[in-house]
Amino acid sequence: MQSSRVMVSSGELPSSQLDNVAATRPFVQQIDAVFPSSEHFEKEFSSLVTSYNRAQFTLSELFEQASHAPLENGLLKALPVTCDPDDTWCIDPRGVLTLCVSKQLYERLGLVGKKLPFKGCQELHAIKIPLRQNVESVAVRARQRTAIKTWDELRTQRGLGKWEIAYVGEGLAAEPLPQVVHVRPQVSRYADVFIPVPGIVPGKETNPEDWRERASEVFEWAGMACLGAQRLKANDRVDPYVAVYEVPAPSRVGNLTHVRWRGTMDSAFVQSVLTTVVRLTRQITRDSMSIWRRFFDLTNRAL
Repeated sequence: MQSSRVMVSSGELPSSQLDNVAATRPFVQQIDAVFPSSEHFEKEFSSLVTSYNRAQFTLSELFEQASHAPLENGLLKALPVTCDPDDTWCIDPRGVLTLCVSKQLYERLGLVGKKLPFKGCQELHAIKIPLRQNVESVAVRARQRTAIKTWDELRTQRGLGKWEIAYVGEGLAAEPLPQVVHVRPQVSRYADVFIPVPGIVPGKETNPEDWRERASEVFEWAGMACLGAQRLKANDRVDPYVAVYEVPAPSRVGNLTHVRWRGTMDSAFVQSVLTTVVRLTRQITRDSMSIWRRFFDLTNRAL
């Protein structure tokens, strides 16, 4: 696992770092929770349900409505359901419309932005447009409206029409009416799989490299658990010349539950999942359950 791609951190509960995770990752599209099977834990997670809206807008329509929508407390965020990877946008909880466009479209729009510094994105530019009223001058606002209208016209010429968007929050009126999409937990259960015995404690290993290696192994195991990989089964008899994988040691055989939420989720819901994990983790510690059951893995995928 490349250290440049993954950051591993540690701490004790309660954690202010975990309390801020949802706020710093506003566009979570998927959450996976993996834990040794427990009816109580499964019931707790199954009660967590949220929803988002899907509707069609031109970017000009969305910009005008979002500019007058209640933006306090990050109530509105939106992004396209499908888009060109080089030309896209989002509205984040700060109340900012960000355009991420190719060099060709950037020059056509005529707005001031910044070139992305990331490898492989040198030709992409980001343009930030505050939605709040009276932040920009009348002249700047007029140029922004003209640029957004130009993008809409270019899409019409290409036969793309309105954007299909996913959003959470209030203040938008679409025609036809928005479709409400419910995000419910999908539960999968796996019997007789190898489950690592937790023991990732900074300082316990002889050096930081050993600790990072142990964390990487558990990270890899969690990803395979989310995929329902056959390699984790206790009775797996794969040819070692075809696939080689060893579960992190020490481990025990037991039943595993995987809960997944998929869809656009608001930050409050993401935080409620984290809060539930923290509460259950502290609960099983107080109840002095066997150490191999004191294990949760929670991952999220965001745009």
